[in-house]
Amino acid sequence: MSIPFDLWGQRGWAGMDVAGESHYVKEIRSLFGADLKKDDAELTITVRLVPDPKNRFDRNAVGVWAGSRQVGHLPRDEAARYAPVLTSMIAQGWEPQVSARVWASQWTGYDGSTELSASVRLDLAEPHMLVPANTPPKTPHRMLPVGGAIQVTGEEHHLDALSPWLRPEGQCWVHVTLHEVTEQLARSSRTVVEVRIDDARVGQLTPKMSGEVLPAIRHLADDGLTTGTRAIVKGNRIKAEVVLYVARAHELPDSWLTGSSTSTPPATPAERMAPQPVVIPAAASAPAVRQTHGPIPPPPQGIRFTVPPGWPQPPAGWYPPPGWRPDPTWPLEPDDWQWWVPFWDR
Repeated sequence: MSIPFDLWGQRGWAGMDVAGESHYVKEIRSLFGADLKKDDAELTITVRLVPDPKNRFDRNAVGVWAGSRQVGHLPRDEAARYAPVLTSMIAQGWEPQVSARVWASQWTGYDGSTELSASVRLDLAEPHMLVPANTPPKTPHRMLPVGGAIQVTGEEHHLDALSPWLRPEGQCWVHVTLHEVTEQLARSSRTVVEVRIDDARVGQLTPKMSGEVLPAIRHLADDGLTTGTRAIVKGNRIKAEVVLYVARAHELPDSWLTGSSTSTPPATPAERMAPQPVVIPAAASAPAVRQTHGPIPPPPQGIRFTVPPGWPQPPAGWYPPPGWRPDPTWPLEPDDWQWWVPFWDR
């Protein structure tokens, strides 16, 4: 059974046109029920993006579904870009979904029949910005709601920690955690917020910006929870930036504050485990950045792990532990490399 996953990168407005709505007029009309009485009507709904590799017209086809009703599909050129990411998510047991704006207009034709035109638009980010590049924190935590941008400072001192998150596309989403720390100055000290990715420091917030989130960090700390939020890492190996997208303490609704009162609040499916990052091949003209390796599949039974040419040979019987990543300085693996082979091969 698939678990619904709200794709990241949604900005609050629908900018991508869906194609083929004219073939699904009845399905779209049914979404409005009795509310479609005036000339124009619109609503915002959540839709699922479902790849359709058996489609006889386009093997990259991606259907747009509202519940049990298909209301269109991604345009052919867009489907080719999004299908690999969406297919990978579904293979991992996730059900990609996004917010959509549906518009409809109804009128009476010359022959007295009821006519309807409709359009659907999606709040859909670029393919490489749909899922985070890392999994959520493994310690008990709670994610702050998404909000405005806050720039992290001091990233230039942590390029080694940021290098695994630099992408050919120039940016990616990550889970980060926020921690209250005391910074020693020459004659005094001050409290600021330290920012970490997978428990590695990547910078901190200015004292002013720290004050915007410290009350929430302390509120969760009282319940024994770490504070998590979303961030974008962007740049290259000589200059990288981290930007948080987080609600300030004064913007948190009472419902969120009340929900965090337990010591270990139930995690959402997205917080329990995030889809594995999907590596999208960079265009030939893309600028050179530090290379990234694809995820290592888990070991099946009765076969052994093998490394690509140019990698150091691991000890006999060694398996990659959870979360292990190849050294970014090692050569990229061939596209068709078989990580696991029977004991008697190779």
